Amino acid sequence: MAVSIRCCRSRRSLQNLGLDTCRMPTESVQESRRVVIFGATRSGRSASRGSQAMADMSPTTGSVTNPGSKGYEPEVPIATSPMFDWPPRPAATLLYLVKPVMLPYGAFWVALAALTWNYLTPSMERMASLRPGWVLEIYLRNALILTAVAGALHLALYVRRAQQQRYKYNRQWMSTTNQEFLWTNQTRDNVFWSLVSGVTIWTAYESLTMWFYANDWIPSVAWSSGWPYLSVLTVGVFLWSVTHFYLNHRLLHVRWFYDHAHYLHHRNVNTGPWTGISMHPLEHLIYFSVFALWWVVPAHPFIVILGGLFQGVSPAVSHSGFERFEVGRREGRSAPGADYFHHLHHRYFECNYGNRPVPIDKLFGTFHDGTPEAHARMRQRMKARRGAQAGTQP
Repeated sequence: MAVSIRCCRSRRSLQNLGLDTCRMPTESVQESRRVVIFGATRSGRSASRGSQAMADMSPTTGSVTNPGSKGYEPEVPIATSPMFDWPPRPAATLLYLVKPVMLPYGAFWVALAALTWNYLTPSMERMASLRPGWVLEIYLRNALILTAVAGALHLALYVRRAQQQRYKYNRQWMSTTNQEFLWTNQTRDNVFWSLVSGVTIWTAYESLTMWFYANDWIPSVAWSSGWPYLSVLTVGVFLWSVTHFYLNHRLLHVRWFYDHAHYLHHRNVNTGPWTGISMHPLEHLIYFSVFALWWVVPAHPFIVILGGLFQGVSPAVSHSGFERFEVGRREGRSAPGADYFHHLHHRYFECNYGNRPVPIDKLFGTFHDGTPEAHARMRQRMKARRGAQAGTQP
């Protein structure tokens, strides 16, 4: 009950909704205040989904230390999959699936899923009966994997600050004084919602699906006879995940869902590894409904585990707040980090609802490629929508 009361109260504390309690630069303080004012006019409990999008943007190009930027700004325009290019480019699309999707992280999630299925999952015989013992084992396994990935990134980037602010999108660190977060601490708040709500609902969906498999209630395919199909489906897991994400994300930006659920995730304008699945339980129910596809499409438990790990753990990387992770001591060596495409969504709210491998935003005019031209188009779209809304009010 204490948590519930605190959350409701925090949604009303509009003066603390921005990041001004984090000793922000003047320009960022003003931007946060614009968000708060706009939020107050829309709803007493939600941050703005539009005023931050209306803020001016002056992107730099690949500058790590530009004093006029909010932080690191990578080179723009953002490249996306050529999946929807016209005329079609099938060879380029396949190449994109092989490299940006599968290398390096896609291959990592596949290997982790194989390890998890073979060594860290209860037997099908046990899962034929829905009992709390094996469900708890899956919960602990999922929680430990998420903690290992998000915790390691947080330790390296935010506790030890191993690469300082190099490649960091936002100059500020995680807030420790903001009343909008539980215990006024952004990291603790994010850990709470990720482990208590996120992993619980992730585990519930996964456990139900495994129970269905163990009782032959849903169609399944064996690797021995269906390995070509399952191999294609392995890549398809990533495409289904990002497509599902776009669909559920657009729903969550409908005003009712935003005000009652999605606002909690969007308090994190400045994101970190634990922000990834720091969401309201209602949003977790929608977000992890990605499992439901395997209730009707023939698959294999390995596919289910892969989808769960990608959905539950990969956001720790994409929300880490750093474009690149410096690797080793040799200068210039780095690995891909957070997704600037999604970072722009957290910064401006009203763009980039999906992900780059399946760039549905391009089809619906909500794609922001990081350029001033794209920002101007977004501003125009927001003004037009506001005008249409004003015209329909009595």
